[in-house]
Amino acid sequence: MKGAYYSATGNTFLVVDSRNISLSEEEKRLLVLKYVGESDGAIFVESGFMDYFNRDGLRAAFCGNGARTYVHFIHEKENSGSVEFSSHAGVISGLVEDVVSVKMPPPRFLGSFEEEKYRGEILVVGVPHLVMEGSTEAIDWGALLPLRHLYDANVNIYSVIEAGNLRVRTFERGVERETSACGSGATSVAWVYSRKTGHNKVALQANGGLLTVTFRDGAAYLGGGVEKCSEELELQL
Repeated sequence: MKGAYYSATGNTFLVVDSRNISLSEEEKRLLVLKYVGESDGAIFVESGFMDYFNRDGLRAAFCGNGARTYVHFIHEKENSGSVEFSSHAGVISGLVEDVVSVKMPPPRFLGSFEEEKYRGEILVVGVPHLVMEGSTEAIDWGALLPLRHLYDANVNIYSVIEAGNLRVRTFERGVERETSACGSGATSVAWVYSRKTGHNKVALQANGGLLTVTFRDGAAYLGGGVEKCSEELELQL
C-alpha cells in the first residue's frame, strides 16, 4: 500500500492510502509504530472515512489538522474541491480554496476547572481539551503533566497578541509532547476566547504557522495550510 508524509501547519502525519484496502485495527497499529517515527500520528484514508491514530499506536476519535489533511489528500487524488467524510467524531465537511478548511465537530463545554495554581475551561472538540490563558513564552510542560493525566486531555495555553489574534501552544495526549500545531486545540481556544470577547473570527499563531477559526451559523470552521513532505512510499506490514 502507498503512504506519504504531510504537514498541516506543522502538525505532521503519515497518510496511508487505504481507500481500496481493508486493514484491521492491529494492522493499523503496527503500521503506525513502524512508520510514524517522529511524526505526530497517522491518517488512514478509507473510502469516505478518516481513521486517525496517534504516534503511540492508539486510535483517537478525531484530529482537526488531520481532517484538513484528509481533505487535501482527496483533493490531490480525486481533484475534488469539496469533500465530505465520516470520522469517529461524526460527519466532517471540508473545502480547498486558498487554505484547506473543515467544519469542526461542535465544541462541547464541560465546565471550568481549578487545580492548585491552574484554572481554565474543559471542552471536547472531537477529543478533550483543557484551555488556559497565560504566558506562552516559557512553558514548563512537566509541571502541567499531572493536569494532562488527571483530565486525560490535551493541554492548551494561549495569550492575546492583539484583539482577535492569539498565540497558542499545545501538549497533545497520545503524542505526549508539545506539537507544532493542534487544530482541535486551536478551535477549543478560539471558542473560549470568542465567548469572552464576541470575536467570530480568531487567528491563532501556533509554533508551526497560522490557523484561523471562524464561527458562523452555530458552527466552527478551522482553516490553514497543508503540504506534502515526501514522495510516495511503499508501506509493508
